[in-house]
Parts: sequence; C-alpha cells; structure tokens
Amino acid sequence: MRMLLAAAPWVWGVSQCAYAEGTNRTAGNDEMVVSASRSNVEQPKAPQMVTIINRQQIEQQLRVTSDSSQVLSNLLPAFSPSRQKMSGSGETFRGRSALILVDGIPQSNPLRPTGREMHTIDFSMIERIEVIHGANATNGLGATGGVINLITRRPENGAFNQHVSVQTTLPTEKIRGETASYKTIYRVDGRVDKLDYLVSLGYENQGLYLDGNGRAIGVGNTQGDTMDSRACDVLAKVGYWLNDDQRVQLSVNRYHIRGENDYLSVDGVRAQGIPTTSARGTPPGDAPFNSVWSTGLTYDHNNLAGFKLSTLLFSQEYEALFGATNSQSFQDTTTAPNKTL
Repeated sequence: MRMLLAAAPWVWGVSQCAYAEGTNRTAGNDEMVVSASRSNVEQPKAPQMVTIINRQQIEQQLRVTSDSSQVLSNLLPAFSPSRQKMSGSGETFRGRSALILVDGIPQSNPLRPTGREMHTIDFSMIERIEVIHGANATNGLGATGGVINLITRRPENGAFNQHVSVQTTLPTEKIRGETASYKTIYRVDGRVDKLDYLVSLGYENQGLYLDGNGRAIGVGNTQGDTMDSRACDVLAKVGYWLNDDQRVQLSVNRYHIRGENDYLSVDGVRAQGIPTTSARGTPPGDAPFNSVWSTGLTYDHNNLAGFKLSTLLFSQEYEALFGATNSQSFQDTTTAPNKTL
C-alpha cells in the first residue's frame, strides 16, 4: 500500500472571458467534440463506441498513482492491467494494440514498436482522454484495438493564472528514504483578448516500490522501470484567434524519463513461493530512458465555404534506450557464451 502525504494545489485568476478551445468556440455549448476521429464529430453522433475520460477522473487516479498505464487500466475495463514498467509490452486494449495520440500526434510507431508509447507525457498535463473502441485506420497504422487520444490542458479563464502542486508518497509501513516518491507541478496560463497561453512544468522522482508484505518489487532493468526513476515534462501552448472563425495554435511538449540504475533484480523461487525482489547494486550498461520532443501547429477555420477545416502539422523526435542482459534476446549465446555485455 502507498499513502498520499501531501497535495496542495491553488489557483489565482484575474478577469474572465468566454472561450472554448478547438473548433467549438460558442459559449454555453456543452456538446463534446471528439477530435480523435479526425473529423471532429460530436460524441452522440460518432459511428463507433467512444469513451471520454474527463479531468476530474484523471486527477482522482493521479492521487493514487502517476503510472499512465495504471490510470487507463483503472478507468477502462478493456485496457489490460499495468505492468508498472517503463515499457508497456504486453499491455493491450481489447486484446490488441492501441494507437496512442497526444493532441492528435501519434506516439506509437508500428514500423518499429517499442511499447513505450504510454510514457511520452505526464498525465498531469492532460485535460481529457478520448477513447475510440475498435480497429480503425483514420489515424494511420497501429490502431488494431482502438485509438487513445490524450488532450493536453487548455488555458483557464483569466489573464494570469497559476497552479502549484506538491505531492509526496510513502508506504504505510517500513518508511525509509529509498521508498519515498516526490512530484511537483507548476503551471501558468491565461487568456488576453484573442491570445491564450499555457506553460506547465513537471518533475517527479519515484522511489522503490514495495509489495503487500513490505518486500522490494523486482526491478526491470531490461525493459526499464518506473520505480527508482526520474521524469520531467515541459508543455507550452500558444493560441491566437485571427478572427471569429480562424485560430492557430503552436504546442511543444518535452518529456524525459530515466532510470536511476540503483538496484539489481534478485530471482525468486517459484516452488518455494519466493517472489523476485530487488537489492542495491549497479546494473551493467546505461540506464533505460525515454526522451520525446513533440511539436504541433494547428489551424482551424470554422466557416470555409460552409465547411469546417482542421489542419495539424507536427514533428516528433523520439529516442529510447533499453537495458541489456546476456540472453538470447540480445546475443547468440551459442557463438559467444562467455562474452559479457
């Protein structure tokens, strides 16, 4: 079990103005527009089953865990349980792979899948999650199980708003420094006339995980582990209304998570009921990490010859490192049985 010790958010705001982000700017319109379909359809009119996870649901889950896969697993029955690792290999949606998007930018790479798609942004930066159930190809390859579109936060009413959140998590027993986790979020946003902006900074230091009996959970040095890791995220968005119908927005997200490489996995004994645990030590090689740069430029026109036009130009730079072991997954042990990595 893990215990939340402190969570302190607060907001200061100045002035108010009516605003709705995206292609729907009409104040008072409560219809949810689904952008993951690339056609901006209203949720009741979508031809496929669509699930919308709102910000309140996300924040409720983040009080317990910051693992993005765990958040989805708790809120989507069709999403497999989280492995709580940096790699989501084996995690599926409806038994198949899902295409992960961030503001419509694909995070999955079906040509060279890594299983790291769920760890490309801090969920504290997310406003809502759009989930389209079932296979489709409207967003490209990879959506055999469905589409999961992570919509980043939007500016709140007011010319200048600030939000600070500090969170500390400790086990309910055997409290010690190596098991402590810390997370801090700072966000500033606002709307001034036709301009809106948002800048959010996040940092998290995750400690050692313990099971129900107080034993250290086995660390995954090959696939990468979320425990004993540090992560940082920087999200920046600037939008401008050219007129009542046209809007442009530039968004940049920089996310990096890296293991600390402070623990070695200790094999358990299945016959004796002894689970795999972790012990202090330095694994061979560099620590696994995810490093992502995502940049998106959007242009929306709500009345172009009677039609709505939504365009997205994006770029993503993705780099990941996996750990290694002397196993057949990484080398031919029959030709180099004694060679170490």
